[in-house]
Amino acid sequence: MRPAKQRWEAGQLVNVGFIKGLVVKARVLTPGDGRPDIWALWQPSTNRFYQFQPHLGLTRVETLAQAMEA
Repeated sequence: MRPAKQRWEAGQLVNVGFIKGLVVKARVLTPGDGRPDIWALWQPSTNRFYQFQPHLGLTRVETLAQAMEA
């Protein structure tokens, strides 16, 4: 059985590790720094915001604005 692919687009639900049900709020482009783009995520069940960079990790932040900081 193959895992289902996730759609990393605004408004879609994704899972990151053991944190389930995250809503993609925005993608923040990070051109020129050689690092992956940042994804701003929101978990409706807890009303928490997260900043996610593939291969670099998931960080809980206080606001959506903080999640979108590059």
